[in-house]
Amino acid sequence: MTTRAVSLRHLIRSTPVRQALVLVAVVALANLMSLGGAYLTLRADLVRAIRADLAGDLASFEISATPAALSAIVQARARATDPAKKVTVFLPPGGRQVGNARAILREGGDIRLVPGPHPLGAAGYLHETRRLAGGLLIVAESLGPIAELRRTFLSLLAFSLGPTVLISLGVGVLLARRSARRVDDIEDTLDRLSVGDLSARLPPDPAPADDLSRIGAGVNRLAARQEAATEALRQVTADIAHDLRTPLQRISVLIQDLRARLPDESEPAELADRASAEVDRAVSVFRAMLEIAQIEGGQASARVQPFDLGLTVRQVVELYQPSVEDAGHCLTLDCPGTGPTVRGEPSLIAQALANLIENALRHTPEGSRIDIAVSADPPGLSVADDGPGVPEDERGKVLRRLYRLERSRTTPGHGLGLSLVAAIAGLHDASLTLEDNAPGLRVRLVFPPEPGGLAATGSSDPTR
Repeated sequence: MTTRAVSLRHLIRSTPVRQALVLVAVVALANLMSLGGAYLTLRADLVRAIRADLAGDLASFEISATPAALSAIVQARARATDPAKKVTVFLPPGGRQVGNARAILREGGDIRLVPGPHPLGAAGYLHETRRLAGGLLIVAESLGPIAELRRTFLSLLAFSLGPTVLISLGVGVLLARRSARRVDDIEDTLDRLSVGDLSARLPPDPAPADDLSRIGAGVNRLAARQEAATEALRQVTADIAHDLRTPLQRISVLIQDLRARLPDESEPAELADRASAEVDRAVSVFRAMLEIAQIEGGQASARVQPFDLGLTVRQVVELYQPSVEDAGHCLTLDCPGTGPTVRGEPSLIAQALANLIENALRHTPEGSRIDIAVSADPPGLSVADDGPGVPEDERGKVLRRLYRLERSRTTPGHGLGLSLVAAIAGLHDASLTLEDNAPGLRVRLVFPPEPGGLAATGSSDPTR
C-alpha cells in the first residue's frame, strides 16, 4: 500500500474528518428534505389543478342530450386540441368511437389510451370518465407539467445541493485536515515522550486558542515538568555518586591498610576482606551510575564518529576469550571480515558488549554457550546464551537501574549492567531488544544505517 493511500486512510479515520463528513451529510439531508417537501407540495397542487380542469371539461359536455350531438361536439373539440396535451374520446352506444385518440377498455374498468392520427404525450395522462348520452366519455390531460416540475427540481437539486455539498465538504475537509495534523503532532510528541525523549515539544500554534491548543499547551507543560524533574533526579544521582565515590575509595584504602596489619587466616582479616569487597561493590555501583548519567547527559556525543563495528567487536571478544574459557564457557563469534560501518563512540560500544558478555557469564551455568554475531543489514550485533533466560514480563524491567531478578539476588552484580547498555543504545539511536533464544536470552542491538557506510562483507570468521 502506498504512503498516499495510508495517509488518506488515516485522514478518513480521524475524528475531525468524520465530524466534517457527518456535518456535510446533515446539511445535504436538510437540503434534500426541504427540496423534496417543496416538490411534493407543488406536485399535489398540480394534480388537483388537472383534476379540476378535467371536471370542468366533463361538465361542459353535459348539455348534449343525444349520442349524435355529443359525438359532433367531441369531434369538433378533438380537431382543435393537441392530443399530446389533452385527449377527448367518446364511445357511443353501438357506434364507432370518436376523438383525437383511441381508448381500449380493459378488464376491471381500466382504460388504455392509444395514438390516433396524432402521437400522444410521453409523460402519461390523468383521465376522468363519465356516462353520457348512453355512451362513455373520456377526457384526459397530459402529465407533462408534472414531468417538467420533476425536471426543474432535479436541476435545482443538482445546481444547489451539489455545490453546497462540495463546498461544505471541501471546507470541512480542509478544517479537518488542519485539526488532524495537530492531532498527529500531539500523538507524535506523546510517542516521543513515551520512549524517553523528554525534549519533545509541540510547536507553537499560530491559530486562535481552541481545545487542541489548550491540550497542546498542557502536553508541553507536562513534558517540561517531567524533563526538569528527570534532569534534577539525574543531577542528584550524579552528585551523590560523585560525592560518595571519594569517601568510599578512602574507606577502601583504610580497610586495605588495616588488612595488611592483620595476621592471615584470622577472623578480623576475614572481616576486613569482606568489608573491602562490599566497598568495592559500592564503588562499582557509583561508577556505573556516573557513567549512565554522563551518557544520558550527552557528554559522550561529541566523540561520535563512523567506525568499523566488526573490528570493535572482534577486539572485545579477543580480550574476553581467555577469561570465558577459564570460566568453563564456550564463546563464538560470527562476524564479517570488514564492516559494517556505524556512527558512534567505539569505546562505549565496546563497554556495552563487555557488559553483555559479563551478564551472560554471571547468569549462566558452567559449560554454557555465548554466541556473538555481527550483522550488516541491518547493522547491529547480538549476544545470545543458552542459560535460564529472562521471563517475557521481566524483560522491560531488567533495563531499569538497580533492578534484579529474584533468582539473581544471590549472584554478584548490582543491576546496572543492562541499564548502562540501554543508555549507550539511546545515545546511538539504536534499538535494544531482549528476545527468547529458546533456551536462554538473546540481546540484540541494531544501529541506524550509516549513509554510504556499509562496507563489503567477507566470509564469517568464527572465533572459538
